[in-house]
Amino acid sequence: MSVRTKGLRHPSAAVKQLLIIYVCISAIAVTPSIVFSAQDESGFRFGFRERLRQTYLKNAFDLDGTGSDDWNFIRVRSHLWGSWSNAEGLKIYAQINNEHRHWFKSTRGYENEEFEIDEVILENLYISADRIAGSPFSIKVGRQNIRYGEGFLMMDGGPLDGSRTIYFNALKLKAELDRRSLEFHILSNPARDRYLPVVNCLHNDLVDSDETGAGIYYIDNSLENEKIEGYYFYKSEERTGGERDDIHTFGSRLSGNYGDRGTYAAEFALQLGDRAGEERMAMGGYAHSQYNLPFFMNPYVGAGLTYLSGDDPDTDRFEGWNPLYSRWPKWSELYIYTMASLGRGVAYWENLASADFNLGLNPMDNIKIDASLFYMTAPETTGGSRRGLLSKFKISWNYTDYLSGHLTWERFYPGNYYFEDADNADFLRCQLYFKY
Repeated sequence: MSVRTKGLRHPSAAVKQLLIIYVCISAIAVTPSIVFSAQDESGFRFGFRERLRQTYLKNAFDLDGTGSDDWNFIRVRSHLWGSWSNAEGLKIYAQINNEHRHWFKSTRGYENEEFEIDEVILENLYISADRIAGSPFSIKVGRQNIRYGEGFLMMDGGPLDGSRTIYFNALKLKAELDRRSLEFHILSNPARDRYLPVVNCLHNDLVDSDETGAGIYYIDNSLENEKIEGYYFYKSEERTGGERDDIHTFGSRLSGNYGDRGTYAAEFALQLGDRAGEERMAMGGYAHSQYNLPFFMNPYVGAGLTYLSGDDPDTDRFEGWNPLYSRWPKWSELYIYTMASLGRGVAYWENLASADFNLGLNPMDNIKIDASLFYMTAPETTGGSRRGLLSKFKISWNYTDYLSGHLTWERFYPGNYYFEDADNADFLRCQLYFKY
């Protein structure tokens, strides 16, 4: 169900409805909390988060400096959440979300439009019960965030709205025994939200097609310094014209520590199924390691490898990797935009082989500096195979438990995979983040 309110494009009406919803959730969260002490884990709680980002993009879409494809905009995302729980493990959680953008420059005329408050949505709304009646079984049902491992396959249920939301409409069951657990989920992610009310509905796209799925995920923490994970995911995508893609993904992940200062992780997955009647056979994975050096400012060094298969046009089957629910900036904030215009869509990670090298340090307790360099190639191509060189630099700052921020800059130097004389692309972002 959605609240279709096309007439709320004017700022005054949209702001009024936004304030009404904020006040209602605040009242629900604050009033009962007086009854419970601050030390009591049960009862009502509430919180607020505000994220302010300014983003600048140059040549990120077409790698062509002769045209004007620079973007400069501010994103303002607000969260207000409330929850109730009891000592027996029952919990009800709700969170509303509004993110609006203010444009200084774009290629689509956004900077000429009147102010738009955008949609007010229920980002999370679920009920959960942990270790029901003292058993090893737990359940969570409703709109919730789900992430497995590093988000290699499961992280974002709606990639087309950017980082506004990452939720899934899902049912998740979990069984825990000692240091092992087994989770099962089923989910439904429609291309546009149709399950919960939307104030000032603008019919925003969340994903390219209606998606349904199910999966089993096993986690084993019984070993002293290692964590073992294994999984099976099924996903169905409704393609344009009524065709359907079915993807069966089998994979495992191993992570842990070595020595007193080293960490590592590796994950590999195989995909079977069909793509509009065409047999599917794809594979993907990564491995990386980091070592913390015992020197001044706590520096670290790291390295990693990534492989995501691409489709070979000379075979009678489809070998292109499907990122499932991981179309987010896992490796790059910049390169996802290049994929949007020169690939299958924004953050559609596939046909990629890369090696990366990483350095970092902590000049102060609340400041962290990270730098990375990626050498990127394409396993399958009809021309050049070198995608290019990607550099990343990030300064993160944590002032208090409530206030943090970062500044990040990425530059992409395109290789012969693209057209001749392709120009460099840049991404710059400044963020402030408040949470209570």
